[in-house]
Amino acid sequence: MSSIRHRVLSVWRSLLMLGVLLAGLLVVTAPRARATTAQDVSVSFGVQATTEGETLLVSGSAPQLGAWDPARAVPLGTTASAYPHWSTTLQLPAGLTVQYKYIKRSPTGTVTWESIPNRTLTVSPNAPGNDDRWNVAPVPADFHATATTTWSQNLYVSGNVADLGAWDPAKALPLTTASATYPEWTGTHQLPPGTTVQYKYLKKNPDGTVTWENGDNRTVFVTSTGTVTLNDVWR
Repeated sequence: MSSIRHRVLSVWRSLLMLGVLLAGLLVVTAPRARATTAQDVSVSFGVQATTEGETLLVSGSAPQLGAWDPARAVPLGTTASAYPHWSTTLQLPAGLTVQYKYIKRSPTGTVTWESIPNRTLTVSPNAPGNDDRWNVAPVPADFHATATTTWSQNLYVSGNVADLGAWDPAKALPLTTASATYPEWTGTHQLPPGTTVQYKYLKKNPDGTVTWENGDNRTVFVTSTGTVTLNDVWR
């Protein structure tokens, strides 16, 4: 009888140890799983704005932007050499689409919002920083480029303005295609109104190497309203 009791106790001890081990594994692995699903990206907000003693802030739909509460809006900074350019950098989750606006706050606390429609931003690790202008709505530009690519090669566009990555391939804006539309690549990106913009297409390989198209920079004048449509062929 004592032998049977001993074997039963041994089984229970083994089961108890297994339960403790599994609980420990859950405690250790759960935080790591949460950490890998929340990738924050540094997003730069920049805006050209003249002020008369006011503070400039940015507010928007995300909690990190104050959720449209002016009291929790994020202040921007400037310097004597940078003025009238104001900027700040925030950590936002990758893939998040946010709406935002800029605010001027007077020394007495009076708040003035931009009167244009809400601005929109989709957070991406490779997205260039914003280059906005106070109370001026950006103009959407529809890029259509015909370009053949090799397997896993992708097409991007870059240019001489911050909205297009300022010629930095790492900040170039992606274009997309599909089996039904290839070799046409498309993408809609915002450009500063009333500006002559230079741009070019580039191909990125899986190993990170870049091939720019040949020829001179392409040029387009961005109107103040409407949509700019660009139809190009890789050269």
